[in-house]
Amino acid sequence: MTTTAPRARRLSDRAHRIDFELALHNGKWVDVTAIYTTLGLNSHEVRSALNELISAGMAERERRPAPSETGCRRTHRTYFRLAKTSSEASA
Repeated sequence: MTTTAPRARRLSDRAHRIDFELALHNGKWVDVTAIYTTLGLNSHEVRSALNELISAGMAERERRPAPSETGCRRTHRTYFRLAKTSSEASA
């Protein structure tokens, strides 16, 4: 058995669903809104499962500044994708 199998067993069903959803985007960054809209979940359910994936080393997070509508408050959006494996990084 590989070392990733025990980590994968500890993931929740939601985390597995999100893992498959991120896989469909082929390494592109996806925001939380697109994930929870597609899966029919709320943002808290998705964020909790994404944190599981990040803790397991299976997903990456990137924060990007987003323009605010009023112009007086700085805000950001967080995007996620599957973590690159060593074979993908070298290619």
